[in-house]
Amino acid sequence: MTGIFVALLWGVWFDQSNTERQRQTREKIIAGVVGSLVCLVIVRMMTAFLPFRHRPLTDPSNGLIFPVTSGGWEHWSSFPSDNAALFFLLTICLFSTSRVMGWIGLLDTVCLICFPRVFVGVHYPTDVIGGAVLGMLAGYIVIRKSIRSYLARYPLQWMEVHPPSFYASAFLVTFLFASVFWPVLSLLISLKKLLYFESRLPLVYSLSGLAIFVAVLALVGLWGRMYWEKAQNHHPDHSLQ
Repeated sequence: MTGIFVALLWGVWFDQSNTERQRQTREKIIAGVVGSLVCLVIVRMMTAFLPFRHRPLTDPSNGLIFPVTSGGWEHWSSFPSDNAALFFLLTICLFSTSRVMGWIGLLDTVCLICFPRVFVGVHYPTDVIGGAVLGMLAGYIVIRKSIRSYLARYPLQWMEVHPPSFYASAFLVTFLFASVFWPVLSLLISLKKLLYFESRLPLVYSLSGLAIFVAVLALVGLWGRMYWEKAQNHHPDHSLQ
């Protein structure tokens, strides 16, 4: 379940065992979240431009019967799995902060997130494997010290300067993770019904999703930057503890 995974992320975020360790943990979580958003955009662009692959539940030629109907999946390419890429990337980040949390996150990702999608015919096993490999590679990249420190620098400063706006934005982002970005997908589905871009639907979804991601990240970034610059003007020597 995606909600369990989000709870694990917040659990390690508020670990108070050691100040320096907490900072490193928070750097890894922020880097993982930012990396996941970028990874999702890459996956959606891959599904748009790679050869289209029908999902199992929309392909009658495979002779399989699934417990759900196609439900509009006909226009969504199956490979690779964006859910697998997203949560395997975050699993790597969890493992780098806590082995216990990492194993719980891995079991949740495999058993409650990825396996159900294969069982109901939304993905082939190879779709999940492809997404998992992509996510793990991205995870190992973003937790490197130089990269995670760069990605987490301004968010951590934002958190110290103005916690209310930071945590409000963080809640919004983690809510979207827990809902697997369904509010964004609903918007895109409504756009499809309005515009009837059936033949170009994958490209429309990908480009629209990219625009929404960029807009959300830009708003959050500008909000944080505003408070950070305000703090710098009042406290030129301000630094993180």
